Amino acid sequence: MTAESPPSKARRAGAVAWTVVLSLCLVGVGVLTLARALGVDGVTPLVQLVSLTPWVALAALVVLLLSLSRRRWVLSAVAGVLVVAHAVWLVPFFVPGPGIEPGADGTLRVMATNALYGRADARAVVEAVREQKVDLLSVVELSDEFAAALVEAGIEDVLPYSWTRTHPTEEAAGGGLWSATPLSDEREGVASRFRQPSAVVGVDGTPVRVTAVHPHPPTPGEVDLWADDLALLRGAAHADPTAQILLGDFNATVDHSAFRDLLGDRFADATRLAGHGLHLSWPADRRYPPLVDLDHVVVDAGMRVDDVGSVAIPGTDHLAILATVQVRP
Repeated sequence: MTAESPPSKARRAGAVAWTVVLSLCLVGVGVLTLARALGVDGVTPLVQLVSLTPWVALAALVVLLLSLSRRRWVLSAVAGVLVVAHAVWLVPFFVPGPGIEPGADGTLRVMATNALYGRADARAVVEAVREQKVDLLSVVELSDEFAAALVEAGIEDVLPYSWTRTHPTEEAAGGGLWSATPLSDEREGVASRFRQPSAVVGVDGTPVRVTAVHPHPPTPGEVDLWADDLALLRGAAHADPTAQILLGDFNATVDHSAFRDLLGDRFADATRLAGHGLHLSWPADRRYPPLVDLDHVVVDAGMRVDDVGSVAIPGTDHLAILATVQVRP
């Protein structure tokens, strides 16, 4: 018998190491994929990690390619299944929708921004409203000071009608709407603690309820508040027969089951309807690009959308989201 040579031992050890590393990576990717698929995302840390699902898809693809290159066929098969699952969730965001015909009637240009405890640059918000020809603005984390700063910056020159609800002690809890046309049937909104005001705006004769959305964030220890807020919002929205647009910081992504429950069979996410890719919006004040999509424009499924995009506002950690909505196709 001959002893195994050192190079052979090294190769075998390397092969084992690759198998272990790829297996561990696959377990992590698999757990998060299953959490997304089964909707088991209402507890810490899954509720936070599921928001990273698009990046989990990238990780699954990397594991698949490495498994194939190392000829780990079983691992490759499992990774392939995971990649297919993520493709099913992601591909619709890259399939363009019908859009809006040029010059079509019944359209509303909307914008939603999170003011980060009222620290955002109010002049930048008003400038974006002007440049983007916004008809309806939603602001969350609205403080009395920030509302006054918007007025000083000239918001009433372009959007003269407003409905705001602030919190006396918690700047993150305020919310408000500014509109180019009169608002009616103003409501406080439903939430455990944060304000989510809504009002009706007329769009070429069609009444549309718009809501400034901001449920409690799913921070550790307060996930129940987040789930309750989204459930309350879902109940109120689905019970109202008026055509609706919900826009703001949902503190949730389309990969959260609570957000998908909110959509149900009535509502649709504008980013997915547009089909021009993902619009990751948070965090927007770092040296790296935003990682998750917390900010949404949600519309009645019969509406059309176009020109969905985002704009950076100095002083806040969210990109503002914009969309043109045709409320009566």
